[in-house]
Amino acid sequence: MTSAEIKGRIKEIISNVSNISVDEIGDEDHYVEDLNLDSLSLLEIGVDVDYSFRLGLGEEEMRPIVNVAQAAELVLARLAKQEAEAPEVAEVA
Repeated sequence: MTSAEIKGRIKEIISNVSNISVDEIGDEDHYVEDLNLDSLSLLEIGVDVDYSFRLGLGEEEMRPIVNVAQAAELVLARLAKQEAEAPEVAEVA
């Protein structure tokens, strides 16, 4: 999954929670200062991102995230970690 695909999915999640158009959400827009999201919306977005990408993140990992770009970086890093930790699947002949 590419960074652009991840950012697009995160923007969709934000849009669903906040009713802000996906086109109005910039990668660097601060969730609180620019998008006027409240703490309940931030919690819902964090849970939805975690569930959507099956990351198993804790609240402490999501708390410092303030924009789409940072969220995408976290998702990419977590997906890479999961892939590296996944056991090798033997090919069946």
